[in-house]
Amino acid sequence: MAEKNQFEVNKLCRRCIRPCKQPDTMIMLDCPRFQPRPFKSEVLKFEQMDLFDK
Repeated sequence: MAEKNQFEVNKLCRRCIRPCKQPDTMIMLDCPRFQPRPFKSEVLKFEQMDLFDK
């Protein structure tokens, strides 16, 4: 399996939920695919909540 290149994510991309993240070295003023997160969180976690814990 190929290893992904690890880089710092662009400031605009950090606020977006889409997976097309650009490196911090790229200067972006606007993104046509930008979809803001509906919540305020620095770390994005997609884990199922334990709503029906036994």
